[in-house]
Amino acid sequence: MKDRRRDAFSFDWGFLLQWMVVTTVGWVLGALLIPPIGLAASGIFISVLQWVTLQHQIGKSGRWILAGAGGWMTGWAIAMLVVPWDSRLLAGLVLGTTVGVAQWLVLRREVQWAGWWIIVSPLAWATGLGLLPGFILSGVMPGVMTGIVLTILLQYPQATSTSLRP
Repeated sequence: MKDRRRDAFSFDWGFLLQWMVVTTVGWVLGALLIPPIGLAASGIFISVLQWVTLQHQIGKSGRWILAGAGGWMTGWAIAMLVVPWDSRLLAGLVLGTTVGVAQWLVLRREVQWAGWWIIVSPLAWATGLGLLPGFILSGVMPGVMTGIVLTILLQYPQATSTSLRP
């Protein structure tokens, strides 16, 4: 069996840039809609656009759309019910956790150390939504943080992975 890992010093900057852009664009597209609908739609837009970037990296990548959109909607529903309206940081933690766990269900079959996704996703969305000024940065930061981790994780596929990556 051929070892599909890259050199230790290899990093796919193109994938990271694509991931950051599609995550930000998905965030912005959702924001263009009426606020309650836009918040839910952002998760769908982000998930679909991330899938476009991820579809040649993992097998059965269509699950990414379902996991991301479902995790996003679940997170926003929980946040709207239990998080104080002015706590964007806490909302980001809730949202990032639900999205991270849902997407981990896809990644765990594809990459080693997929559990890191459950850690980085809440940190990324809490940082983007709660700690940074500006609307665009709210999409850029999660894209950068999750993109760095995903770029690294994709270098270490599971031995039984259905990954399409050479």
